[in-house]
Amino acid sequence: MILITVTAMSTKTLRAICVLAVVVVGGILAGCAKIQAQIEDYEPKSPIRVEVGEIIPLRLTVVNAGNRTHQFLLRAVLQDERGQSVGKYETWVTLKPGERTHQTWNHPVAAAGSFTLQFSVWKDSTSLLAVQPTTPQVLVTGVPAEPQTSTSGKFKVGDKVRTVVNLKVRTAPGVNNPEVTHVNYRGSMAPGIEGQIVDGPKTADGYTWWKVKFITGVEGWCAEGRGSESWLEKVSG
Repeated sequence: MILITVTAMSTKTLRAICVLAVVVVGGILAGCAKIQAQIEDYEPKSPIRVEVGEIIPLRLTVVNAGNRTHQFLLRAVLQDERGQSVGKYETWVTLKPGERTHQTWNHPVAAAGSFTLQFSVWKDSTSLLAVQPTTPQVLVTGVPAEPQTSTSGKFKVGDKVRTVVNLKVRTAPGVNNPEVTHVNYRGSMAPGIEGQIVDGPKTADGYTWWKVKFITGVEGWCAEGRGSESWLEKVSG
């Protein structure tokens, strides 16, 4: 408590004392304000593996641990193995003292690889209040989607086929899979090269794929075509 005893004094002196009292009391009251927040929970906490193209929920629970209503910035950041951001999500929330909020962001996994994830709460855009995990951890791993069995009836295992165009031969179904390495393979199979279907069909990246063992010794996965355009054709006999 601040107690001021007023005795005989000039009006000017009394005014100065009053101003000083207001400043002191205001400073004390301002010093009582506490802006604080805590991260109570977040997901995922343990590393997860998801196929490329899937959407994963990023969940964050935050409580206002201070004594003032305040607007907080909630953030989630994912980075790849090179430290490049692959996802950054932000939401502003206003919380009363003791109030909590549950925030969910949906993140599409766009590529294969390992990704660190970190959640944070900010007093403003530059003042950090809480962060979990305290150091970035690899919590999300994207893996290539498994090729799906196709219902294409254009060929069957055992059929003899021939290339119609310069055709890529890959180690697995999918346009992002590497091409095969072989002394007789130089970037593509030329038109007219024959081979035999040994596996398939599989569907990946919008194409139907067949595993072909060519007479040149090259063996790998080839797309059968696009739309009405055929890249492989059946050889009679």
